[in-house]
Amino acid sequence: MDLNSLFPQTAALVTADRSMWQAPLCKEEEALIESAIEKRQREFRAGRNAAHAALARLQAPASPLLRGERREPLWPAGHVGSIAHCKDLCLAVAAKGSDLLGVGIDVEPLEPLPAGVERYIHTPDEEAFIADNPDDHPQRLIFSAKESLYKCYYPLIERFFGFQSVALNFDREGGRFSFTPTDRCEIRFPPLRFEGRYTIGERHLVTACYLLPE
Repeated sequence: MDLNSLFPQTAALVTADRSMWQAPLCKEEEALIESAIEKRQREFRAGRNAAHAALARLQAPASPLLRGERREPLWPAGHVGSIAHCKDLCLAVAAKGSDLLGVGIDVEPLEPLPAGVERYIHTPDEEAFIADNPDDHPQRLIFSAKESLYKCYYPLIERFFGFQSVALNFDREGGRFSFTPTDRCEIRFPPLRFEGRYTIGERHLVTACYLLPE
């Protein structure tokens, strides 16, 4: 997978190495997972350690990455970021708020979605893409792109919106995606320039997006 193409050079993208899945965090972060099962603890440590590494590349001040009401990471003032993981891959991206106004990332295994999940994700406009691109794991791709889109916008709008609130358009040649609100959308998206990108490897797909001033 070409992860370097997902974000501008002003962003710092880190893939968690093996040690990051095990290295203890600061006491404030460890307190967030003290009652979690071991699998969740490993994923959380990988994500936070990768996020700290990304922030260090930006020379951000070191501080605990706590979480908000919807369990989203709370990034240092003046910075934006996003964390994604599945059972064997974890990524974190961070950027200065003066460079990017929002970022989102998601990683998914190249496996079918659980049966029935698609009816909460897809819109009628996306059915043609699913039918025409069976080799691109289209249902996973749509799910992942909407997950990264949500992570990107939530810190700005601070409102939940369902996956059927937006319909996606994919540029397969360029590995890009865009979105349009559907008639079910109750969100007013801020007038910012949206860039969505994706890459598909042998075992995973990764989607990413970021926001620039209009």
